[in-house]
Formats: sequence, structure tokens, C-alpha cells
Amino acid sequence: MTKVRIGDIAQKSGVSPTTVSRYFNKPELLSESTREVIKDAIKELNYSQDKLARILVTGNSSLVGIVLPHFHFGFYTELLNQLIKQGKAKGYNFITYTSDKNSESEISMINELISYRIKGLILLSHTLSPEEIEKLSVPVIAIERIGGNFMQINSDNLTGGKLAAELLIKNNCDIFIHINNDYIEEWPAFKRILGFEFAVKNHPYETIIDQVYYNPYSQEADIAMTNLLTKLVKKYPDKKIGIFCSNDDIANLTLKHCILNQIPVPGQIELIGYDNSPISDSAVYPITSVAQNIPLMAQIALEALDNYKAYESIVPAILVEKETTRKERKLGCGEFPRPL
Repeated sequence: MTKVRIGDIAQKSGVSPTTVSRYFNKPELLSESTREVIKDAIKELNYSQDKLARILVTGNSSLVGIVLPHFHFGFYTELLNQLIKQGKAKGYNFITYTSDKNSESEISMINELISYRIKGLILLSHTLSPEEIEKLSVPVIAIERIGGNFMQINSDNLTGGKLAAELLIKNNCDIFIHINNDYIEEWPAFKRILGFEFAVKNHPYETIIDQVYYNPYSQEADIAMTNLLTKLVKKYPDKKIGIFCSNDDIANLTLKHCILNQIPVPGQIELIGYDNSPISDSAVYPITSVAQNIPLMAQIALEALDNYKAYESIVPAILVEKETTRKERKLGCGEFPRPL
């Protein structure tokens, strides 16, 4: 096929090559009628723009890099979904990698992204230190990170943990449990533990940390959760247990094994997750969750690419109550009430 050039489009549409160039780079400077004429010529000539050549000439790219820790948690997949959905309207395309938790390897991976002339990097991995992030040669928008001279978007985790605890207290739970896959005190998500523990400090509570829940869809996680629930029910007989999980995926795992072990939810156990990701709505019983407002996080991240500044943006946490904390939840087919 003969390659279509800017001059061919100009000749076909009856405008100058400069006007065609302006159509691609600054279309707002052209009248609507001129844009339509050029658009029709492009369609008729079946022109496909060489985006790499355009990047090399203009230095501007519509590519955005994303580095995620993994795809196990619904928060990451839903955030990616929102970034793609909202980014499409801005003309952005995304290159996504997952981290392997090795600093040297991750820097090499990010440098490969930078070689594509990306407009910016959206970083959810915790592998790199703030100092390593600051040395990167592109704007960095970190989500659920603190510290360092770069853009950060975080949920109000402290309030989120408190909201979860306050609802469980209000619902007359006797024992309070927080389940987490891991934590580092410098992570913003650590404040979920602090908020929860502060609110229940005058009540019996336990914080359970087990890295097996890093992949809550593994066989190892299934075994660990069954053992944990069996232990809790035996340890606290005739007690109502309020469980707050660090994310909706662990909460869904908890719910699954409550159902398999015929532990009433709510009733013997009340359950709250975090993120308000799609899994919290599609669970067998929709799971009460602390919403991070994932669409808003994506919106802030994309807007920051156009007007980049190094600051922290805090997204409010909102408790969304669903069936796992509602007393009026109806029994499902084949489900029978079980006395405490």
C-alpha cells in the first residue's frame, strides 16, 4: 500500500499542509467546518497516523505507564478499569506492568516504560523507596504511598478504620477482629489498623496478620481461613464477632468460609471489607465495605498528568453498609438459622 502523507491529506481536503498539521496537534485552533473536511479526507484516504514519529517530532506522548503490585485484589483491577475508561476520553493509552518486588528489576522495568516516552507513571507498587522514585525522569503519581517529592493519592485510611469499628460497636459485637495480609508502618493503609484499634481499644480485639492472604484465591488461603474461623468460633463461644478485613477480597474469602462452615453472617459474625470494589457487590451476600471512591482516584490521577504538582490528595472514606452487617438480611435458599 502507498503510504499516505500529510501533503496527500492537504491536497484531498483543499487546505495547506500546515492546517493539516494543526488538525493533529492543535485542533481547537481550527473551525469545525475545516476539521470536518480534513476528517473526511483522512477517512477516505484510510490514513493511519504514525504515532511513534509524532512522539519523536513533538516530544508529546499519549502513553501512560502503570505499575501494579499484582492483580489479586479487586482494588487494583477496578482502578485499572477506571483509568482506562476515563483515560480514553482524554486520548490516553496505557502500558501496564506488575511488580516482582525487586527494586533493581522494577527500576529497569520503569526505564523501559520511560523509553516509550510515556507522559507519566502511575505507581501502586511499594517496592521503590521515595528517594528512588524522586530520581525517575517522568512525573510520578503514586497511589497509597506517602513520603517523597511526588504526587500522592491516598484514601483517608484512619477514618475508614474508625468507621468500620464504630458500626460493629453499634451493632453490639462482643469481639473485634482485624484481618490483614501484611503491613508496613510507612504505608498509608497501616492507618486502617490504627483507626480500627483506636475505636475498639476498650473492647476485646485481635489483629491477625498472615501473608497467605496476599493471594486470597489460593488453596493456602482457603485452608488458613477455615482454620482461623474454626479457632475464633471455639475461642469466643456465645459471642458475636465483628470482623474488619483490610480489603474486599479477604472479606469475600471470610464470607465464603463462613457459609461453608455454616456460620451465620450476620448473626454470629458481622463482616466489613475495604475498597468497595465490585467483588463486594457480587459476593453471595453483598459485603459492607469502606469505599475508597476508586473512580475519583482515577480522575485525580489523570488530571494530574495534565497539570502535574507534587502534593498529597486525600480521598474521603465512606462506609457503604450492605448485607453482612444488616440484621434484616433474609435467609437464602437451603439456609437455616443457627443459634449462637
